[in-house]
Amino acid sequence: MKQSNHHFSFTISVNTTKAKVWQTLIDVQNWHEWDTELIEASLEGIFEKGVKGTMIPKTGPKLKFYISELIPNQSYTINTIMPVGELVIKRSLTETNNEVHFTDDIAFTGFLKYVFGFMLGSKFRKVLPEVMNNFKRIAERK
Repeated sequence: MKQSNHHFSFTISVNTTKAKVWQTLIDVQNWHEWDTELIEASLEGIFEKGVKGTMIPKTGPKLKFYISELIPNQSYTINTIMPVGELVIKRSLTETNNEVHFTDDIAFTGFLKYVFGFMLGSKFRKVLPEVMNNFKRIAERK
């Protein structure tokens, strides 16, 4: 995939079990511990496909999201409705040679994807390596 401000991803190796990485990923109430752009996040139920939640970013309005895809212990996708499009975040795990790899794939979709990429994506893209390294430290401590 060619990286751009409206669609980008980052992968990091995490030195712990896949189960511990997964538990950290689905711990929505503690996303703010590793995602430096979030103040708070919550779910309206258990972590499963279709469940809705909210995120309060450090900048911008409160965002509603829903879990659109879920393959337990492997990946999930959350979608946030935006004007004329969506913010789609897919988080996935792979395992090779006893190493767990976590990929965070972020895409703005729809008619205004380039505008949102310019306004928001460039900052998200810049901080993503720091966010992923924060995640790595927290998951490895568990």
